[in-house]
Amino acid sequence: MFKSVEQLLSDCIDYAALKPPVEAPLRDALRHYAELTTGEYDWILSRFVIPHSQVPDLALFSDRRDRVQGPLNLCIFGPIVNTLHEFKNTVLNIEKDILSAHSGFPGEVRTNILELTLPKESVENFNAEELVKAIEAVVRTSADSRLLPHRVYFEIPGDNTDVELAKKIIKVIAVHNKSVLKRKIENYLFSGLKINCTPTPPSNYLAEVMLYARDANVAVKFAGHNISSFPSYDYETNTRVFGLMNILMAGLLAYTQDLTIEETVEVLEEKNSSNFIFKDGYIAWRELAAPLMEIKMLRMLSITSINLTDFELPLEGLKQRSIL
Repeated sequence: MFKSVEQLLSDCIDYAALKPPVEAPLRDALRHYAELTTGEYDWILSRFVIPHSQVPDLALFSDRRDRVQGPLNLCIFGPIVNTLHEFKNTVLNIEKDILSAHSGFPGEVRTNILELTLPKESVENFNAEELVKAIEAVVRTSADSRLLPHRVYFEIPGDNTDVELAKKIIKVIAVHNKSVLKRKIENYLFSGLKINCTPTPPSNYLAEVMLYARDANVAVKFAGHNISSFPSYDYETNTRVFGLMNILMAGLLAYTQDLTIEETVEVLEEKNSSNFIFKDGYIAWRELAAPLMEIKMLRMLSITSINLTDFELPLEGLKQRSIL
C-alpha cells in the first residue's frame, strides 16, 4: 500500500452506528467498534460517535475497557434545538455528561470532537448576533475545562441546501475563529463546519460549500450513512451516493490545486477509479496532485473525518480495486 493512501485514509472514519438508519444498541455498537480497533484496518478508524444523552450509559458497559485498545475516543453530538436559550442549556448538559464520563473512567475516555447543530430559529432568520453567541457559549465552556474537546463542528439544521445561507454561516464561524486567535483563548483550537451528505445534497452545493470553507480557512467534517468508496446509486432509497475517496480527494485538491467549482464537482462525481493515481510521494486525480506532506497537514487541520454508520462498506470497494 502506498504511503499517500495511508496518509489520506488514516483516522478518516468516525464510527456512527448509533445514528439512523442503523441505530444499533449501544452495547452492540461499542463491541463492534472494539473489534474494529483490533482489526486489519484499525488505522482508518477514528472516533466512536455518540449522542450526549447516551454518554452516561457508557458506565453500564465496563467490558469495553478490556476490549478497546487505549482510551475510548469519542465524538459527541448534541440534539437539534430551536432557540439560543435551548442551545446554551444543551451545552451545559453536554459538559456535565462529558465530565461524568471522564470522572467515572479517568484516563479511559477521551472526547476529541463535539458536534452541535446551530439553533434552528437563529439559522432560519439568520440572526448573526445569536449565532455568534451560540458559538461563543461553546468556546467559553470548552476553554474552561481541559477535558472538553478543543474542536467543535457546527451543523446547519435540517436538509438545507441553500448555498448562500451556508456561506453566511461559514463567514460567522471564520470571523469568530479569528477572534479566538486574537484573544489567545487556551484549550481551544477552532470551530468548523459539519456537512451532512445524507440525504445526498447536489454536487454543486457540496462543491461551493467546500470551496467557500477553504477560502475562509474553516475546517470541514462530513457525515453520511450510505457512502461507498466511489460514487454509486442506492436503489433501495433511489438516491445518488457520494464516494469516500471523492470527498477526501476533492477536499485536498481544493487546497493544493486551488480547484474551481466545476473541477470540484468533477472530482466529486468521478466514477472511474483509474483516474485516481496513488504513489508513495503523492496522490492525484488526472493531472492534479497533492504531495504527501500536504496530505498529512490538510487531513489534520482542514479535512477532518467523516461519520459513517457502516465502516466496512467503503473499504470493500477499495479492496476490490486493490487500493487497500
